[in-house]
Amino acid sequence: MPVFLPAWTDADPALHARLSSAIDPDRKVLAALERIVPLSGKRIADVGTGIGHYPLLLARRTGRTYGIESDANLLAEARRLASEAHQPNIRIVEGDATHLPLHDGAVDIVLSAGIVPDDSSGPAIAEALRVLRPGGRLVAIGYYGRDDIGPLLDPETVERSLAATRRGTGWWLRHGFKIKVVHTRIDLGDRELAHALLPRLYGDRGRAFLMAPHAPILRLNVGLYHLAVPQA
Repeated sequence: MPVFLPAWTDADPALHARLSSAIDPDRKVLAALERIVPLSGKRIADVGTGIGHYPLLLARRTGRTYGIESDANLLAEARRLASEAHQPNIRIVEGDATHLPLHDGAVDIVLSAGIVPDDSSGPAIAEALRVLRPGGRLVAIGYYGRDDIGPLLDPETVERSLAATRRGTGWWLRHGFKIKVVHTRIDLGDRELAHALLPRLYGDRGRAFLMAPHAPILRLNVGLYHLAVPQA
């Protein structure tokens, strides 16, 4: 689970759908991804796809997108939504980050929100690199910090995120990743949605935030941590 969603662990398709509508409604993450690597005609694997949010958004741009999910409920919903979208280049398949159901060198891009800046991510990174073609790119979608979400998180979580991006000493840079920061938002304009999601995401801190006067958005800085596979 991405660090900016620390308390939200329910595999509930309805909640995933509501969250997808609230986080990054301007689709700045996809625009930034396109600047990192052109998407047209590419084969992409979205690891931990949930209800297939990114495959559905990418379907018209890519050659083939695989949504890979291990939870049965989310997998079933992703397959239903993909079927309704009538996009023949989407494949929703069962698997997890350390056992991807793809051949060696099968895709050009691997997206993952499950890689954290810790050595425990080694097996997931190795598996992503296995399925990437020469010249391909692993893109980990994670928290960058320095935004409105920080005060809602545990201070130790915030410090770990900041430490991971420090120049020269941060985990991402030491392991060869480049960093692109996306300045996006969580939309709280829908009061019912805000009151349903924030306590689920941030517990008592989320409840306290909603009880005080607040803006209709939360500024969210997402990091796209990308690692290129050398050309053959």
